[in-house]
Amino acid sequence: FVALDMMSVLHLLLLNLHGCIMLGNKAKSHRPHTIDIYKNSINGLTDVSQDNRTDNFRLRDIAASILHDQRICKCGKKPTSSKVKVLKHVDTGKAHFSGLQTCGSVWSCPSCSSKISERRRLEISTAVDAWIAKGGEVLLVTLTFPHSKEDNLKDLLSKQSEASKKFKGRSAYSKHLRSLYGIKGTIRSLETTHSEANGWHPHLHELWFVNRGFSIVNLRRYVYSAWADACIDSGLDRPSIANGVDIRSGDFAASYVAKWGLDYEIAKAHIKKGKAKTSKTPFQFLDEYAEGNHRSGALFREYAEAFKGKRQLFWSRGLKAFFNIEQKSDKELLEEQIEEAKEIITIHYADWMNVVKHKAQAYILSLAELRTKHQIYEFLEQLKTARPPDKRNYAPMQLRSA
Repeated sequence: FVALDMMSVLHLLLLNLHGCIMLGNKAKSHRPHTIDIYKNSINGLTDVSQDNRTDNFRLRDIAASILHDQRICKCGKKPTSSKVKVLKHVDTGKAHFSGLQTCGSVWSCPSCSSKISERRRLEISTAVDAWIAKGGEVLLVTLTFPHSKEDNLKDLLSKQSEASKKFKGRSAYSKHLRSLYGIKGTIRSLETTHSEANGWHPHLHELWFVNRGFSIVNLRRYVYSAWADACIDSGLDRPSIANGVDIRSGDFAASYVAKWGLDYEIAKAHIKKGKAKTSKTPFQFLDEYAEGNHRSGALFREYAEAFKGKRQLFWSRGLKAFFNIEQKSDKELLEEQIEEAKEIITIHYADWMNVVKHKAQAYILSLAELRTKHQIYEFLEQLKTARPPDKRNYAPMQLRSA
């Protein structure tokens, strides 16, 4: 940590040489911003989770500028009292804030989505491990349908929902499939991607908890027939045999779990990246909008409005109870403290508003994990006289047609 101490000394020397940082035209000098100095001081020391957190905070600001939604605009910024606390987990060493409003949007907010999805992933992992230990098998089933770039996302989601209800509600599944393959229950995940060629692509990922020892080929043929009928009866085109249904067996699951985990595919499907350049997930639109692509901003807004209020994960009736997993809302998961944490510092309201103005929330947490308490307070003090942040602050977009 000698290099870190030297960076702090360098920081103080710079401030002494330049005096108080003035606003106005002088703020356009080439001197590094206070945040940049501290960012450089921890450069190379952050891990993947810290880098992801910084990126999620940045993307949350971009999403807020697109949606004008008060909940996401205040998420991680507006205190619930006159003080904001920085807490640090005793075992993991990871820091987080206490005393801030959260929006709880698993669809629109990269920060809340990341936290909620991780908790949901742990629930799914518990169920998968328990079922395999009982001698069962877990299948990854993907259900899709034809679509085009002229299709409206809300309309597609409505028809998809109807098709899913018909598929699960008819005897082909409820009586024959469940009894024939010993389906104990399913977990459904809703996801969409987008491509320039074919527009929005909503699809369902499902985990099926089944008995072992049957033909995947026969199962896929049976599922395809039932799913195709449900799609047609719901106003969708008939899925192709090649693309309408995909079922990955336990053999695939073993290698898949080793790499990503079936729980990751289901719980975090909506925040992963699309395939190469052919398709994109909604959060990828945020970076494009920040780079000046207003159409990407309009597409993200269309997505957020279409998915608002929908459940990202759905467990079939009785499945959570079977695995002794408590029913909890997304809000409860966000507020839940599952690890012992100790208070590092308390940030008073005026200082916190400086942190928000300079978009320095992620750096505060990284400093809490990598530096000393004294250096965090030093950083807060320097923010008081720091020049205004870069004016490239994602001005609220004007609605345009996607």
